[in-house]
Amino acid sequence: MRKRPEFRERLAEGVILSDGAIGTYLHRRGVPLDHCFPQECLTAPELVEAIHREYADAGAEILKTNTYGAHRLALERYGLAEQVRRINTHACRLARQASEGRCYVAGSVGPLGVPLAPLGEIGRAHAAEIFEEQIRALEEGGADLILIETISDLEEFDVALAAARRVTDLPVVIEKTFTEDGRTLMGELPGEVVERARAGGADAVGANCTVGPQRMLDIVQRMAERAELPLSAMPTAGLPRLVDGRVDYHAEPGYMARYARLLAEAGATIVGACCGSTPEHIAAMRAELDRAPVRVRRVRRSVAVERRGGAEACPLAERSRLGAALGREFVVAVEFDLPRGHDLEPSLAAARRLHDLGVEFFLLADALQPRLVVSPTVFAYRVQEQVGVECVLAYSSRDKNVLGIQSDLLAAHVFGVHDVLVADAEVANFGDYPTARTLYDVGTLGLVRILEAMNRGVDLAGNPIGEPTRFVPLVSTDLREVATQEGVARLRAHVRAGAVAVVVRPAFELAQVEEAIAALAPLQVPVICSVLPLRSAEQAEYLHHEVPGIRVPEGLRRRLAAAADPAEVGLMVARELLHALPCSGAAGAIVVPPY
Repeated sequence: MRKRPEFRERLAEGVILSDGAIGTYLHRRGVPLDHCFPQECLTAPELVEAIHREYADAGAEILKTNTYGAHRLALERYGLAEQVRRINTHACRLARQASEGRCYVAGSVGPLGVPLAPLGEIGRAHAAEIFEEQIRALEEGGADLILIETISDLEEFDVALAAARRVTDLPVVIEKTFTEDGRTLMGELPGEVVERARAGGADAVGANCTVGPQRMLDIVQRMAERAELPLSAMPTAGLPRLVDGRVDYHAEPGYMARYARLLAEAGATIVGACCGSTPEHIAAMRAELDRAPVRVRRVRRSVAVERRGGAEACPLAERSRLGAALGREFVVAVEFDLPRGHDLEPSLAAARRLHDLGVEFFLLADALQPRLVVSPTVFAYRVQEQVGVECVLAYSSRDKNVLGIQSDLLAAHVFGVHDVLVADAEVANFGDYPTARTLYDVGTLGLVRILEAMNRGVDLAGNPIGEPTRFVPLVSTDLREVATQEGVARLRAHVRAGAVAVVVRPAFELAQVEEAIAALAPLQVPVICSVLPLRSAEQAEYLHHEVPGIRVPEGLRRRLAAAADPAEVGLMVARELLHALPCSGAAGAIVVPPY
């Protein structure tokens, strides 16, 4: 019997059949979807080994380890962060035992599951450490190659591939996810993926998950136009659906088998399957590939890479009344409460009274609080349409993922709500529904980048959205942040990304305002200061000691405590500060109601 060649040698010989899904097959065998699948390597090793053996018996030459999501960041969610080495080494051992020398063991490395900075909070160095830890464990466990799969962002693609090349000499196959239109989820073209993989030192590159065999064929054909590396293709078994509480996939084994041959003929050296596939699918693919030899088509030619940079953003002064006023006149806005129910008339009546008093801008800031309120976008539209007061929409990423965020912002533009204050929100478990999940898929810098992209007529993925939007992105800060170099540097990054003004949360004396404006002067953008009339000494103590970023001077707290009518004192102090702001260098003020 011929000795099995090293994996790199085998890549040069022709088509290699990989196995199918692990996670969805575990689910099919009774493991709940919300369970930590890699943990099954420790708690149900017989089941995991049996699944590997089924795939090996079906004719797979590559067995993927049950380690997708077995890095520290993912395991933390299950209290298993310290089990990275144990889970990954055990997973490799189980695959080896099932293989009995027949198959190559691919150490599976999945994505982090959160966006990298600046969209998210995970920096490149931290991300690299997470990947390196898992890859070392997989090599220690005896993996023949490293399979980095289901990566949706090219930044994470680069980080993961570089991490692998730093810590191991094993062959590395890296696979990206693609959308239905053939673009990656973050907007890059298949040709760019191939170029990045080649430059990063991958042994093979390809695509997996998110699309079925037909769309995968299109992607492989496009990748083959640049293929200086072997290609891999692992489509899903069609689209999923929920049947009696279980996720089910539609594509039949014969259909998958037919496309296995087409994928190989299109240029894929490694052919396998992803979510929804089973040993039956792999057995059918094995039979089809064995029916007649497949000669892998290799086309090496340079092609132009399409880039969608977007149009020029509309001038600030043409986007909204606030945009036209910023830096040219002192603007005053009033923070306005959103209705708790669906009856908008009392709130609209209050808005009319304030408008009669001269208010031209409302800030809908309590949209940041974890309360059930009417949609701020809908309310802003009604106020602007019926009252004539322009609304600044305070928006946070707390409750939506990156798709929901962009959908919300497109809706705001459709409704004519263009002024957006990008801000952090209170976590959901302090509000009306304390068990609600807090998402934060995208950070504040990511929100500014999304707004800036839409102002150029594209979404975050670079796909056209029609005419450019006319958003006026503002970013919020507090007195604590502007007092530090790190805080000012964070704001500078937001301004570079597209923020056109900074809103400082409540100050209570002119010296605080002047310090903040001086600290923010290098940013060269208008600074708007918030003014909050204090109603009592208790409120002042609460804000000073319990609310991050707010400092109530000790002298004012004592004055309120000694006053016969503290609300009148608070109102007088706020009035004096408001009148002093135009001469302080502030570009405007936001009056925050004390109740």
